[in-house]
Amino acid sequence: MARYADWERIPMAEGGKGPMWPLPTVTPKFATWSLGGGRPSACAQDKCERWHAGVDLTGAPQGALVVAPEDALVVGVDKGWTDGTRAIFLRTDSNLFLVLGGVIAGSHKEFGVTTGGRVLRGAHLGRIVGSYGMLHFETYAATPGRTANSRWWRDDPPPEGLLNPINYIERMVGADASLLQSRQRLQALKDLGHYTGDVGAAWNDAATTALQKAQTALGVEADGKWGPATEDAIQKALQSTCTTGQCQAEGADAPASAGRRRVGGVIAGFAVATLTAAIAVTLRRRRPHEETTP
Repeated sequence: MARYADWERIPMAEGGKGPMWPLPTVTPKFATWSLGGGRPSACAQDKCERWHAGVDLTGAPQGALVVAPEDALVVGVDKGWTDGTRAIFLRTDSNLFLVLGGVIAGSHKEFGVTTGGRVLRGAHLGRIVGSYGMLHFETYAATPGRTANSRWWRDDPPPEGLLNPINYIERMVGADASLLQSRQRLQALKDLGHYTGDVGAAWNDAATTALQKAQTALGVEADGKWGPATEDAIQKALQSTCTTGQCQAEGADAPASAGRRRVGGVIAGFAVATLTAAIAVTLRRRRPHEETTP
């Protein structure tokens, strides 16, 4: 799959504590590798016109309810999107700018949502267009000049302030933060005592050696590859380590709070009581299908 080569350099969105899944009537389904994917979908690396700036929350039927993930200011409603749908823009109290695309034109009126108004976490915002079938979700740093999403053309760097929403989305459903970026993986290996180098460095031979040591210690095939079995084993080991109060944030002097861990600047381990544990396990242990083109 074609993907922007330096996608790892895009920081993970953090946001506030306990963000809410924005499609409360829809079973969570999304692709962890979505950000930076080629568009149009399945394009060859040299044929892609642009890169995917968000993540699609798929499987939404006609009229599915869209709610606010956090307390926020409404920056825009009924903004033009694609395939006849509209978008809603929010600026959260936690300094994220959220883009929610794929809603029915005018559906915000049902709930009295207006530009410049405030909404609370869980507030009803609009409804999904069934033929679109998903909510396209983007996150940016909430700078004063940010009032809309940005197109990410192939030959351009990522839009200013663009953030990777994946770990933020995983927190919505109570799943562990996937260790996708090299920084996150190196921090995990460091927390487990297998890596002593710079967690901000590129993946190298020392990192591979550390991974093989971790795999051996955890009873996983020591092939030096970060596959699903390795991810699960390391996640389990991190949870065990951190519940004893030993896991630390990068550069921290004191242990992190019990039951949580910080990877690459993102806190993981929050629970969402309204969703079942089975959904969270499914999201972490089985990759969802690739999303369609927004």
